[in-house]
Amino acid sequence: MRRFIFIPVFIAFFVMSVVAQEKTAKTDWSDTTRDVLIDGEIDRSAQVLSAGQPTRLALLSPKFEKAILLDVNSKSVNTVAKDIWKFSPDKSSATTEGTIELKPIGKYVRVDGANSSFVYTFNAEGKMIVIRAHPGLTGELTEDKVWATVPVWRAGMDTHKPDAKAVAAIKASDKETNITIIFGTWCGDSKHYVPQLLKALHEANNPKLKIKLVGIDNQFNQPTDVVQPRKLINVPTVIVERGGREIGRIIETPATASVEEDLATILQEKPLTHNGRWDRVVKLGQGVYEYRDAFGKTVGKEDWELFSTAEGGYMIHSRVTTGDLTTEIFHRINAKKNPTFVEVTKTQGDNLTRTRYNIDDHSLSATLRGNVSGGVKQTLEIPAQLAMASPCVAAEGWMSAQVREGQVTSYLVPREFANTAGTLFTINNQSLNEENVKTPAGEFRAQHIIRMTGKETSEWWVHSQLGIPVRGKLANGTEFVLTSLEVAPKN
Repeated sequence: MRRFIFIPVFIAFFVMSVVAQEKTAKTDWSDTTRDVLIDGEIDRSAQVLSAGQPTRLALLSPKFEKAILLDVNSKSVNTVAKDIWKFSPDKSSATTEGTIELKPIGKYVRVDGANSSFVYTFNAEGKMIVIRAHPGLTGELTEDKVWATVPVWRAGMDTHKPDAKAVAAIKASDKETNITIIFGTWCGDSKHYVPQLLKALHEANNPKLKIKLVGIDNQFNQPTDVVQPRKLINVPTVIVERGGREIGRIIETPATASVEEDLATILQEKPLTHNGRWDRVVKLGQGVYEYRDAFGKTVGKEDWELFSTAEGGYMIHSRVTTGDLTTEIFHRINAKKNPTFVEVTKTQGDNLTRTRYNIDDHSLSATLRGNVSGGVKQTLEIPAQLAMASPCVAAEGWMSAQVREGQVTSYLVPREFANTAGTLFTINNQSLNEENVKTPAGEFRAQHIIRMTGKETSEWWVHSQLGIPVRGKLANGTEFVLTSLEVAPKN
């Protein structure tokens, strides 16, 4: 009898002690700023890393002997040795490879948090752990406060080697200047560029430059006396002022090779043009459309550039001007001609809004920011095939390429400044014959397409090779025509 009882007890003990060995290829991990609560108290010394394929989160804290790894696919909580991660010098990324020994210790509970984020709750070493989104420090901050909240940022500053010429130019600036660095401690771009800029300012050590650090929350609501008056739509934003006059600003990413070079350029009061942060491989062409009303009067224009992208898709960067409204659009599609990203920035007088649309196989998420509406978010479930109707006429040809004939669901990006969220609707395309179409930019072979949305009809003549419209008539009666076109020569 004793022998019979002993065996299952031994087997149970053995099963509980099993350590799974996992041999993996190289996995890339990124630092992700989260709030980690251990028994209800925030642990600012903890670092959370994220990885995809498989999707995992790792928690490293000096309060635990081992790291804690959450596997999203199995919803399991595991412990693992801390030394499996090989960190970059700035601690913002790491890699793992080879054999990893995982010891399962339970399961986690995941619930939807604010702003489409997730909250993870689990137990480890007898402690209750919560991992949640970091809302961000707000208001005027000291460097020490920033380093204490996001310690990885300090490593980013210590390891950065600023451009020597830019530092010399910053040091040589001899006018009293106020530099306000507005950022989010929750923001990846802020984590990258703010420490780099601070390192350059430390090395320049220019007493003429008065530096102020201001944190904002991840909803762009607080502090209210900064977000809206300063027209913030991206972080970090660096505002440079002299004598109460703004002489320039750095928005989100550098326009030049480095953030310190941007600052040096602004301090010399030279113009600084930012062409957008989005990657582009080869410029394939550029052109201009003229917009005309029903009487043939010019009512606006659109300047656009077409690029290939690293993943085998395409991106159009367009600037539309109609009256006092200027709309800048970045519209991307992947190699399958499916939309993946659209950014729309509208400026009208003193008002400014920026909306980013991210599209995957199952959902569309839109985030709007501006000095009028604050922060607005929209999330929609979408069909496997979706088209995007953006204010960029040049990109509308892609919609016709997706569905030459028949129906497709499309998301309508509002053209008007006051509109915030878009809507889903059904498009019916009727493809007619190819025709020779004369425009001020030349004569082109183009596919004639009739597009119907409800009771509204529009006409499009789409370039047979480039896939961009050369002429058309929108549902509101506005006509557009290609007035110039430059196509890059084929290699």
